[in-house]
Amino acid sequence: MDDVEMRSILGAYRAGEDARFQEAIKRAEADPDLARWWADEQALDRIIEAKLLSTEAPSDLEERLLSRGKIGGARWNNRRRLITLAVAAVVVLAAFFGSWKGPFQPAASLADYRDEMISFVKVEPTLELQSTQLSHVTDWLQKSGAASQLEIPKELQKLTPLGSRILRFRGHDVALICFRRPEGDLVHLFVIDRAALPKFSRAGGHQVSSEEKWTAAAWPEDDKVYLLVVEGDHELLERFLTTA
Repeated sequence: MDDVEMRSILGAYRAGEDARFQEAIKRAEADPDLARWWADEQALDRIIEAKLLSTEAPSDLEERLLSRGKIGGARWNNRRRLITLAVAAVVVLAAFFGSWKGPFQPAASLADYRDEMISFVKVEPTLELQSTQLSHVTDWLQKSGAASQLEIPKELQKLTPLGSRILRFRGHDVALICFRRPEGDLVHLFVIDRAALPKFSRAGGHQVSSEEKWTAAAWPEDDKVYLLVVEGDHELLERFLTTA
């Protein structure tokens, strides 16, 4: 089984189907390049899922479809249901991809970056490196080329790290470090090159925003942009924003 076949099999994987994919999963875990590709595929699936779940089809969609004409009898009733479902799916997907700023669209915004990173950590992420030693985590990131000489907030350094992994955003590496709070919940620190967010302003200090029960703060430091994400309110986030 070559890499192409492996990627095809893993591309069809869904959570809970481990028994059908055991061989492919074992191969992926033993191959660093394949493991990273698969982790990225799963991350994208989670982002798409979160976007689709948060996007609603227009409430009058069926009415508008029906107003365009009728095909008599039971045949139309069946077609009507199928067409309604199909168009609803297209509307939802269009809404998602309409907000998706792919590599072909320049100058991604901070909001794009923040939303994708929050979508990723809504489910506790799989980490490429697991370690409770922050020095091990930063050494691993530096060797990977994702980030070096990090300015981690002083209060964040007091937490126990769980590990790290590397994500991708618009062709740029993103270093993710996860920390465990004493209460048990996680704190997520993302670091990306400033070149990935050319419109991000240095003015105003930390830029704080909220999305449902998640709160994030972004700030530039030298040639990097830091994004701190917690499941909680602004007050909780402020506890960890003291710089080193």
